[in-house]
Amino acid sequence: MTTEVRSSAVSAVATRIAVRPEASGAFADWQAAFTRLASSRPGFLGVEILPAYAGSREWQVVQRFASHEALERWLADPERAAQLEALAGLRAPDAPELPEEVAPDYHAFGTVTEVITTVVEPGRETEFLAWSEAIQAAQARAAGYMGTFVQAPVAGDPPYWTALVRFSTPGELDAWLASAKRRALLNRADPTMSHWSSRRLAAGFGSWFAPDASGAVPPAWKQTALVLLVLFPVVALEIRFLSPHLAGLPTTLATFIGNAISVSLVSWPLVGLARTAMGWWLSPAPRHRRRAEIAGAILLIALYAAEMALLSLLF
Repeated sequence: MTTEVRSSAVSAVATRIAVRPEASGAFADWQAAFTRLASSRPGFLGVEILPAYAGSREWQVVQRFASHEALERWLADPERAAQLEALAGLRAPDAPELPEEVAPDYHAFGTVTEVITTVVEPGRETEFLAWSEAIQAAQARAAGYMGTFVQAPVAGDPPYWTALVRFSTPGELDAWLASAKRRALLNRADPTMSHWSSRRLAAGFGSWFAPDASGAVPPAWKQTALVLLVLFPVVALEIRFLSPHLAGLPTTLATFIGNAISVSLVSWPLVGLARTAMGWWLSPAPRHRRRAEIAGAILLIALYAAEMALLSLLF
């Protein structure tokens, strides 16, 4: 295992593991135990456990702490070392030995996320973390599970524990939230220990990219790339033809008019047309995913270049 944490500004580390297919259940238990351990350590901010993509056996475990010193204590923690050693029997035979590196920024995935905030009674945090371990182990086994993010209460705020639970599709998330297993775990929790609330996060550009027949939505980066494709020429044409007519208006009013026209055109019909034309790339069939991803990326780059070349003739 190698860890690259050199800068004193670094306060997060990412541990990567490739899990054997038959070890997914044991890995779910490991996730729960590891999250509970990290959550109990001084300076803990959050743990994010994510697969490389839906169905991937490669996972990333991001551990974030309030300071570099707190992270260093966590990296040297014997109990953490024991947890990582327990992964030896779960790793794929050809996988590298648990590489660790400075954690990257959070990535946007084409997933649906439920945000659960919990207020824990003072002094009962250990009891809450034990219960959380059980529910984490269960949800990590649920169909469509795409990782979790757990954050400790922030100093100066109400004592909210925050959990972001990600699933591939709204249907799979709803199935877990309504499952008998989850209800049983909720019923096990002492109601005097904590109380919680939850809400659904909107993904990407919301209704512009509604779920398909299977309930899946395109990844956020694809949504952004397609919006850029249709928004750029609208803004460029407004600068060339509309701005001269708005020059006598107050800047805020002129900007509002331009933005209103841009948003209206992008919302209808441009995004709809682009979504229809690029549907094969937004949500490719699993068998042809790699080929579609490459072809779509090349096509988008060519379209961006064509837009810039054609519009440059107007200026």
